[in-house]
Amino acid sequence: MPDKIPNLVELESKVKRTTVRKHQKEISLMAELLNVYTNGFNLIHSFQRTGDNDVQFVWLLMIVRSLHSMRSAILLMLSGYYGPALALLRTVTEDWLIGRDCEHYQPTLDTILYEKHRFGDKKLKLRYIDMAQRVGLKDNVKDIVYKSDYRFQSKFTHAGRLSLAIMKNQKTNELIVAPAYDKLLFYACCELLMRNGLRVNELMYALLNSFSGGSVETWHTMVEPAVAGIVDWLKTLQQQYGGKDIDVGEVIK
Repeated sequence: MPDKIPNLVELESKVKRTTVRKHQKEISLMAELLNVYTNGFNLIHSFQRTGDNDVQFVWLLMIVRSLHSMRSAILLMLSGYYGPALALLRTVTEDWLIGRDCEHYQPTLDTILYEKHRFGDKKLKLRYIDMAQRVGLKDNVKDIVYKSDYRFQSKFTHAGRLSLAIMKNQKTNELIVAPAYDKLLFYACCELLMRNGLRVNELMYALLNSFSGGSVETWHTMVEPAVAGIVDWLKTLQQQYGGKDIDVGEVIK
């Protein structure tokens, strides 16, 4: 640990200034990602529970919850709190899995709305890996989402080698008590934020598509440029890192 820790709020502001200066493109894309959802909400206007719209209600809840988590993660990323940001992004992955799974698996719907069961129940197959298997029959969600993103994010939710190691300055061997800017960790957070955001995008599409009046077509036209920009950014980032996801483990070697 350093001998004396400066004012924490001042250091957070310093990290934010550095992040804003170095990552104007990413910050612009984050704002556009959030606007994807606010534009969708503006087209919904109102939502009333009825006897036959439980699935749509879950979609709405998961989208709102994910939006709050993504916005909070962005604030953490900008201030240099990368570990907590990654831990928070895990909840977005969970929300997406619940939203996708509840449409065709009644126990998931009953758990999230009526607490008839509990998540993690092996007998009813209510673990997130179970949801990934059901959702991913066609698009390999179990490997891409669960084994890759979800397990990686989980490493920062619980105390473990990686979540603890990123709190240490690898050059000075000092414990990082106050936040500090780190390019690799920022990009790792951005990558997962963008990928999670695009996934939850599916729930917004499904929700709007369940309404009459062509709102989904209007929304799609509004957000298509932003989504295309995010997809291009993800492709460029992966090319920069050899076509692979960012290896945050590099920071602790």
